[in-house]
Amino acid sequence: MNDSMSIEQTIKEKIKEILALPTTELDNHLELGALGLDSMKSIQLIVQLEERFSLAFDDEELLFENFSTIEKITQKINERLSASA
Repeated sequence: MNDSMSIEQTIKEKIKEILALPTTELDNHLELGALGLDSMKSIQLIVQLEERFSLAFDDEELLFENFSTIEKITQKINERLSASA
């Protein structure tokens, strides 16, 4: 399993946990707002991802559009990890 797949899997697990979703497969392109990800749950997700990947998002990155799909979250985390490498 490559790093991107591992990151993606971690994101999916955190989303399922925060949204109390059943263990169904999540589509990477699905708008998470449609599943119930609101502003408070978004903050919870971001904090958990920052802790899990030992990174911190800049304030200007904390836009809902950057965290609206699993694909976008994976991309944002990969960018932050690459920048800190």
